[in-house]
Amino acid sequence: MPTIRSNNVVSLTTSPIKNMSFVEKVRLLDYWKIQDSALQNEFPRSHLVLMVDRRLLVTKDAPEVRMVEHSYGELKQLLGEYGLQFDLSNSCLLDALPADNDMIPLFGTSIEAADPPEDSPISKKDVLKQLGNSLGGRFTDIRMAMLTMREERQRNLLAKFQSLTKWAATYRRCPKCAAALKMRSSKSGAECVTCQRVYYPTFSPVSITLITDPTNEHALLVRHRGSAGGVFTAVAGFAHTGESMAECARREIAEEVGIEVDSIRSLDMSQPWPMPDSSLMVAHVAVANMDQKISVCPDELETAQWFSRHQVRQAMETTLADPFLKKLPLTLDDRQTLHYIPPAGAIAHQMIRKWVDGKIDCHNSRM
Repeated sequence: MPTIRSNNVVSLTTSPIKNMSFVEKVRLLDYWKIQDSALQNEFPRSHLVLMVDRRLLVTKDAPEVRMVEHSYGELKQLLGEYGLQFDLSNSCLLDALPADNDMIPLFGTSIEAADPPEDSPISKKDVLKQLGNSLGGRFTDIRMAMLTMREERQRNLLAKFQSLTKWAATYRRCPKCAAALKMRSSKSGAECVTCQRVYYPTFSPVSITLITDPTNEHALLVRHRGSAGGVFTAVAGFAHTGESMAECARREIAEEVGIEVDSIRSLDMSQPWPMPDSSLMVAHVAVANMDQKISVCPDELETAQWFSRHQVRQAMETTLADPFLKKLPLTLDDRQTLHYIPPAGAIAHQMIRKWVDGKIDCHNSRM
């Protein structure tokens, strides 16, 4: 591997790649992010994960949902058989992978497939199914992939893939002078061709809070408007300018369910979430008295209710047995009854599961 010459990057030829430290890997990624020519040279050696029409290629008939990786050459050949192409313009840098005694980039590439002719006997859905089979997987909704992927690294890479793809498609003009932006090949930044101002991908901080009673035997869960029937979750909302995350959590609880909390504590858990736009969800636990009257915000929620640990455990077990939520209730009454919590890939699931298992102690809370 050639020596990297940069004021901020050490040479990576001084130690074997297989023993590369985290610091060296991060510096290599930083070098690739800002050096377009270096990344362009690496592109034909890269591995890639794929989205077609904003649907992700994942493993088929596997115990766990994972993104399918292909080498550059394999993907170019397989997509070419369907008249599809990709290049750096619709790809973003996700990670660096070990390969023999070297490191290669992992890219996410997102392409659009043309609709078949109106008189075609084959639908686009059929074409994508065939394409997925040819690529050794199947295409799925990004949200469902995020919810059902059990491995944190997979979820975080997908969040990065979707967020960078959407950001690069949105940031085309300089917000300051309206001139064109030159996007980096990595999609990690864009520079104005006129005023040279550099813009970086944005994300919004979100507090997500599990509310318990002082005995820690009940949890207040909510059902959002338009969400799947029977699925309850924790209170969440975007932080406002000038707020700490704890202040955001307190305000969101007051806005959404109309109660005040006595204490709030960070759970030292977070999750990048790419929908509808890039955000970082930061987990908290709060304590509130159950005798307060619940008053839900009708623009945000359909209902909010206190549940016992036993009731929440039952919903958690139902969710684990049916991770794709195939048995959702259809009747109006059942939709307002706790049947599921979010699937295992959501930070809300991880928070609720820790509480069910007695691993969240509300009495250690602090403001």
